Amino acid sequence: MPLLFDSDYEILRKAGVDFEEEDGTRFLIFKNFPLPKDIYTVDERPADAVDVLYVIPQNYNSSGGDMFWVHPRLHRTDGKPIPNTGGPRPNEDSRTHNGLVFCRWSRHWHNKPWKAKVDNIQTIMDRISWAFKYPDARRS
Repeated sequence: MPLLFDSDYEILRKAGVDFEEEDGTRFLIFKNFPLPKDIYTVDERPADAVDVLYVIPQNYNSSGGDMFWVHPRLHRTDGKPIPNTGGPRPNEDSRTHNGLVFCRWSRHWHNKPWKAKVDNIQTIMDRISWAFKYPDARRS
C-alpha cells in the first residue's frame, strides 16, 4: 500500500528526488537530500547531502508530522550544537533502517500548521530544507 498520494509521487518524480519507502514502519527516506553549503560536517568533513528519514503519519495528509531523522549524524562547522536533535543511541529517539541509524531532528511548525488536503510532500521537503538552512531556529 503506498504511503503517499499519486500527486505526491508525481511531485517527487518531477523534482528528480531519489527516495525509498518501508511500508511497515511508514518510513519515507529521501536519498542524498541537499544541505546548505558550509553549514554542516560529517566526521569533520564538509557535508553537502544527507539521507533523511520521515515517518508518514497514518492520517496523512491531515497531519504532516513534526520530526525527521538524518543519516549520518550532522555537526555544525562552527562547532555550535544543533538544538532539538538527538544522537544515534536508542535513548535519543533514533530510528534504524537497513542497518543505518538515523538521528532525530524535532521541529514543530506552530506558526505554519499543516493545512489538510492542501499541503503535500512538497511542504514536507520545504520544511526539511528550512530546518537545515536555519539550524538555530527554535521550534516554530
